[in-house]
Amino acid sequence: MSDTVHTPAGPPVVGNVSRFTDDPLRVLTGLQEAYSGQYPLVRLDPPVGQPFTVVLDSEVVHQILADRDRFQRPALGPEAQRRQGLLSSDGMLWEQQRSVLQPEFVGGNLAEYADIASETVEEMLASWPETGQLDIHEELSVLTMRVITQSLFSRDTDRAQASAVHDAMGTFADEFELDLVDVVLPEQLQSGPSEEFEDADRLIEDVAREFVEWHRRQANPPDDMLTALIEAKADPSIELSDNELIDEAVLFMVGGQETTALTITYAFHWLSQHPEARRKVIDEANAVLGGESPGWSDLSELTYTEQVVRETLRLTPAVWNLTREVQDNTELAGGSLEAGEFLFMSPYAHHRDSRIWTDPKSFRPERWAGEVSRSINSYFPFGSGPRVCIGKQIALTEAQFTLAHVLQHFDVVVEQEQLDLHPGITLRPSGPVQASITAHEQ
Repeated sequence: MSDTVHTPAGPPVVGNVSRFTDDPLRVLTGLQEAYSGQYPLVRLDPPVGQPFTVVLDSEVVHQILADRDRFQRPALGPEAQRRQGLLSSDGMLWEQQRSVLQPEFVGGNLAEYADIASETVEEMLASWPETGQLDIHEELSVLTMRVITQSLFSRDTDRAQASAVHDAMGTFADEFELDLVDVVLPEQLQSGPSEEFEDADRLIEDVAREFVEWHRRQANPPDDMLTALIEAKADPSIELSDNELIDEAVLFMVGGQETTALTITYAFHWLSQHPEARRKVIDEANAVLGGESPGWSDLSELTYTEQVVRETLRLTPAVWNLTREVQDNTELAGGSLEAGEFLFMSPYAHHRDSRIWTDPKSFRPERWAGEVSRSINSYFPFGSGPRVCIGKQIALTEAQFTLAHVLQHFDVVVEQEQLDLHPGITLRPSGPVQASITAHEQ
């Protein structure tokens, strides 16, 4: 493999950047397929603004994600620039926030979160008709919003509130759609956020603020994530402003809702295209659960369902691209990088590399039964290194429980054979995902 940074040929003036902005998923997978065996890094060099580099070698990806000193998460877009929670901060602020929150995502708490997920799915199913149609993405967004607020904030969310947040995330997706201006122009020349974005941002912030204020009013607040943050705020050794507390609630609320809802939505889509796989999930759910709600002890028995979730995250990862900014001029994989240069690392593209994966575009959950390792370098749907998604286990558990619990009671068939995917903040469908539901005979 060459130790230089390669710049592929492109049309004059705008160069290869224009192709990237027209269809980033296609370009990223194309670069991965064409050059990953030759170059660890490929640079796209616009005529104005900073160049950016696509990282094609998975070992280099993990090296970058592990090095928070040389490569930091940039504040791209108005939401990231104004929020300073664990999901978007860096440096000392990130270290303080991570140390406070890490205990909320381990041990017995995970079993409690699993019970919450199971009970909330049960309530969702009780509201479904025996036959009908629904937007499965919105339905799952309401579900995951309820699960995340009960788990981390000790408060349930009503359907209207959860649907409003779902719609606001759609507005965010529209705002962050990659176009030529986002990549080519320097930040100071880009247009500011739209009025629709500001309205959506205010709505989400108001929801999060209400959760925080409710906690503060409690004489005996619940033992949860928000309480941990509020108590940490009183510690003079930890710098945590009121705005950062709200930011944390916002980022966990929307992050926990959006990515998990998308994963489960895409799993139903893939299972609709592969009825034999859907049948295996149903059979496993019936054998393990016997019509009952899943519990923490059932998780290890839902092995095929876990494989479905992992394969869904391979083909349609909600987090389709990770970006880091080079802090100082540096050397990486034999090439020179400039301070301010952006590094793009796409799970979507790495997960489809034919040098790594057999039959990479096919949905084959069975590959996770032994053909590939869970620790394979080219698989990183939750990121890697110190910034690996803190809620990874909650998301995996909720996805497994939801698929098994739903499919043992209902047949769910997504009507679209192909989904129009929108690569914005997350990899989101461009419109409603209509599904037909039919209750199984008892």
